[in-house]
Amino acid sequence: MKDIAIYGAGGLGREIALHVKQTSSAVAGFFDDGKSLNSIIDGLPVLGGRQELNTHQKPLDLIVAIADPGIRASIVASIKNTAINFPCSVHPRALVDEKVNGLGKGCVITANCVFTTGITLGDFVIVNLACTVGHDVEIGAFAALMPGCHISGNVRIGAKAFIGTGAVILQGVAIGPGAIVGAGAVVTKDVAPGETVIGVPARLMSR
Repeated sequence: MKDIAIYGAGGLGREIALHVKQTSSAVAGFFDDGKSLNSIIDGLPVLGGRQELNTHQKPLDLIVAIADPGIRASIVASIKNTAINFPCSVHPRALVDEKVNGLGKGCVITANCVFTTGITLGDFVIVNLACTVGHDVEIGAFAALMPGCHISGNVRIGAKAFIGTGAVILQGVAIGPGAIVGAGAVVTKDVAPGETVIGVPARLMSR
């Protein structure tokens, strides 16, 4: 059993702590710049923040459990310590065949997700509970899929895109880098970089 630490002691981080335990690994504790050192959250200690991570001397596996793609990217960029490793963590109740799909470092795929074939994930992608991802989908680094998303085949999701809970993206659609798809939206056409779309069918949110 290998210890894994988690950056982020909020709701997602606490869920990921449970995820880690269910993958037959032990949770060493949380790192979080907004929590008090040595405080206890869900029975686990807060081990410090990024300063402590950057001075940690022994090898340590770390999952960055922050939902916001931009914040997650900035946290990863600020961790310079070569002793910190970012493993890919796949829940045992997720159907993901790594022989026919490519997963980047630091990715998290949670319980009841279903991947088919030819799927490529960049680094530090989070795929939350019960998402389905069809054939030949590409998901860029630091993107996040919230619970219950359904991604059809040949979809392209750009880096740091955020796909809200229960969203559906139809076949062949491209979601640009940094775009946001609102919860429950049904995306039938391409979304430009940085745009936010909502509704059924999805439309550009008023500025």
